[in-house]
Amino acid sequence: MRFNILTRVVLATEFMVGNAFICQFPSRRRACIHGINNLLTQKDVAPGPAPTRSDQPCIPFNFPRRFHSQTRTCLSGGNNNGLDSISTINDQINKNENDASRQIRKGRLHYHLTELGVDADLLADAAFRSVTTTEGFDSRFGKSAIKSYRSYIDPKPSKIEAVARENVDVAANRYARQIDFLSKRHRSSEAEWVRHIDTSEHRRTFPLVLVLDNLRSAANVGSIYRSADACGCLEILTTGITPHPNGNGAEKLAKSALGAERIVNSKHFLTTKQALDFLRDERPNLLLVGMETTERSKCYTDVQYPGPQSISNNDDDSTQSPGVALFLGNEVSGVDTEIIPLLDEVVEIPMFGKKNSLNVAACAPVVMYEILRQWGV
Repeated sequence: MRFNILTRVVLATEFMVGNAFICQFPSRRRACIHGINNLLTQKDVAPGPAPTRSDQPCIPFNFPRRFHSQTRTCLSGGNNNGLDSISTINDQINKNENDASRQIRKGRLHYHLTELGVDADLLADAAFRSVTTTEGFDSRFGKSAIKSYRSYIDPKPSKIEAVARENVDVAANRYARQIDFLSKRHRSSEAEWVRHIDTSEHRRTFPLVLVLDNLRSAANVGSIYRSADACGCLEILTTGITPHPNGNGAEKLAKSALGAERIVNSKHFLTTKQALDFLRDERPNLLLVGMETTERSKCYTDVQYPGPQSISNNDDDSTQSPGVALFLGNEVSGVDTEIIPLLDEVVEIPMFGKKNSLNVAACAPVVMYEILRQWGV
């Protein structure tokens, strides 16, 4: 018996799709199907004489409309039931592949979770119960950790391709570390004896002002805002290119400030000289102190910082009380050399290493807490 090219392709494909060996290797099956689909869709392939038997072998594909209607009828088994079975077969193939990928992701994720000391089986059970019962999220892990676990094991349909393209071990390791962190953060927030939750109804402030002279790093500025809030700073003045709330670099600043930028009062000036003049006019009782390593610099603990008469009375007008304005300079060039001669004092932190500098975000709280210590806070 002689077969035209289309019939031979049909027979070969049905054999390969039904062959158990090839089905064990999805990549080989997909390559085979892809190649035959390309062959079937070539424009120069003539359909040839249409088979007359309605029981010809069926191939699980959707065929182009340009093929002869009798040919499509033959290939579909002569009725719509053949096309329905085609869809069922393809759905089953995809389901098997997805199940296999899911098991691989789950296995690698559990391996990395176990390395971090997380009970992976307990977490898997908590994730299962969170969607199959009304118990909610297990308090031992918290909502965020459980949702992160589920998003990797069972990604949304729109995310499946992206998950499949990524290296499984790398992704599993990243998710494991994220889950571990989220679980620890949840337990920490649940612990009554840990006092790092924003619960204070009234914020204490002192006559302490920070001036940020052309800092370039939004991360440093955000960290300084957090330190300023912790130390009860009255105000922060930003100048030049310094990232500031509602302005340049506000989004990046917020990542490290964690809301402190909305708590501490802030003003922005085009130049540091404008900020200095503002302080001389509006805060005449402040001692202007620069943090910089110069010939005239003193150790920050050797300077007497003027402060309020009573730090226990929060009703005092902090804007007119004696206090300190601390100038912090650019990460590379420091405080502007034209500003330093205009300051009342210049202080430095002792350095004992080869690098004669310290990160500006690390310097600020060191000096601020020394000022508060001298004030008896």
